[in-house]
Amino acid sequence: MGDNKSRIIYIDQLRTISIIWLVLINVAFIFKCQNMTTLEEYVLFSSFAFGVPIFLMLLGELMLDRDYSNLEFFFKNSFFRILVPFLLWNSIMAVLATSLNYSNFGLNIGTLITFASNFMTQHWYAWMLLGIYLSLPILSEFIRKWQLKGAEYYLILAIIASIIYQCLAYVNSPSYFNLTFFIGPLIYLFSGYYLENKKINLDDNKLVIMGLILTVISTAIIIYDMIVINHMTFTLLLHHYNFYTHSYLDVSVIVLVQATGIFLVFKYINKDVSGILLKIKNILHNKWILDFTTSISRSCYGIYLTHQSILMLLTLIFSLDQTNEMYGIPIISIVTLISSWLLMLLLKKVGIPTKYIGYD
Repeated sequence: MGDNKSRIIYIDQLRTISIIWLVLINVAFIFKCQNMTTLEEYVLFSSFAFGVPIFLMLLGELMLDRDYSNLEFFFKNSFFRILVPFLLWNSIMAVLATSLNYSNFGLNIGTLITFASNFMTQHWYAWMLLGIYLSLPILSEFIRKWQLKGAEYYLILAIIASIIYQCLAYVNSPSYFNLTFFIGPLIYLFSGYYLENKKINLDDNKLVIMGLILTVISTAIIIYDMIVINHMTFTLLLHHYNFYTHSYLDVSVIVLVQATGIFLVFKYINKDVSGILLKIKNILHNKWILDFTTSISRSCYGIYLTHQSILMLLTLIFSLDQTNEMYGIPIISIVTLISSWLLMLLLKKVGIPTKYIGYD
C-alpha cells in the first residue's frame, strides 16, 4: 500500500478513536458531577484522556510546515472553517445552557450576561484551537526553516519544562520559573510533526509493538498514580485544570508518551506489517470499517461541537440517578456520538455548506 494512502487511513482512524474517547470522557464527567464516581468511571475519565493530544498531534503533522505567506487565503480556507462552526454551535449550546439554568430567561440584561458567560466558558478545546490556528503562520516559518532540528529543540525544552512543573506539582509549590510557553498545546503540535517526518530505523512490526508497549506502560503508570498512590482523590500528572498552565490540557510527559504510543500504533499498522498485525490491519481495512472511520473522521469537529448540547438534552430525557455507570456511560456515549454524527450527515444531505457545520 502506498504511503500516501496509508497516511490518510491512519489519520482517519486516529480521529475516530479520539472523538469516541472524548465523548466517553464527557459522558463520564456527567456521572462524576452527579456524585456517582466509581473506580471504573474514574479510570475512564482520567487515564484515557488522549483525545485532545492526538488531535493536536495530527494538526501539527498536517498543518505545521505549510506555507502561510498568503494570509488572506489562510483565513478564508483554514481559519474560518474552524471559526464559523464554532460560533454557530457554541451559540446554540449557550442558548440551551442559559434557558435550562436561568429561571428568568428572556430578552433582559441577566439573560444576556448568563448567555455571554456560557458562551465564553464552553468548548475549551475549540477556544484553544482558534489560538493555535492564528499562530500557525508564525510557527510554520520556524519549522520550515529549521525542520526536524527545530522540532527537536522545541521538544527538548518542552520535556524539560514539563518535568520541572511535574516536580513542582508534587511538592505543591508555586514558582517564578516560567516556561509555560513550551508546555502548552504546541508540545503536541511539534510531536506530531516530528513523528511524521522522523525516519526510524525499525521495521513496521517493531514500531507497532513499540507503540503498544509505550501505550500500556504509560496508561498503567497513570492508573497506578491515581488509584494506588492518591486513592482517587486527585492526580499529580498535570491532569485536568492546573494552575501552572491555566488549561485543561494535560501536558505531563507520561501523557505525551501515551499519545505517542497510540500515534505509532495506528501509523505503522497501516504499513508493511506481517503476522497477527497483518490480520488486524486487514480487519481495519474492511470496506465497512473504512467507510465508518472516514465518515466519523470527517464529522469529528462537528461531533465535538454538538455532542455536549445533545448530551445536555439527553440528561433531561433520561434520569441518571438510578443509572448504573457500567451500562449508562457506554450506552449514553453511543447515543450521543451517533446523534451528533447523524446530525452532521443530515445537515450535509439537505445542502448546508459543510464549512459552516464542522464537516471536513
